Amino acid sequence: MTSRRRVRQGVGLVLALLLSSALPLWAGEFKELNSQQQRILQPFAQEWNTFSPEKQERLRKGADRWLSLNPEQRAEAKERFQRWRNLKPEQRQWIRDRFEQFQKLPPEQKQRLRAARERFRQLSPEQRQELRDRWQSLDPEQKARFKQRLADPQRRARLLERWDSATPEERQRLLDRWEKRMSRQ
Repeated sequence: MTSRRRVRQGVGLVLALLLSSALPLWAGEFKELNSQQQRILQPFAQEWNTFSPEKQERLRKGADRWLSLNPEQRAEAKERFQRWRNLKPEQRQWIRDRFEQFQKLPPEQKQRLRAARERFRQLSPEQRQELRDRWQSLDPEQKARFKQRLADPQRRARLLERWDSATPEERQRLLDRWEKRMSRQ
């Protein structure tokens, strides 16, 4: 076999591999979706073929996720979507930016943030509102100092450990102490 022929076969093999690896991304024609997916994705039927394969795949997977939800989960998802649609464009962009920042964090930092969010969610609605009100009552300088203090990972870890092990009464005392400290500065 000549060297030219080997090169052609090699190039052909590489092209075949590249094409075969791209095939799973191709979602195909709208009519190739199953009937349930078509029903959910009907608003996109006319423009389906103009979407990139990646977007088609994301939409198809989204339809599959929707189909896997129970009625209560669907109602919750609809409510979240409606809240999203009611946001101003700059608010949506801010959320997208924060999400991108979060995605770039190391796994252990993501886990700490998820744990902190879960602790916040465990608070009663009144306690959550009280924390929000306290934060809103701070002037920009106080907020900046607080953020700066939390920027130190060791300090933040110590604070979170104290908070996690504290009783509700101890947490209230910690918040009161923090509030006094912030008002003095």
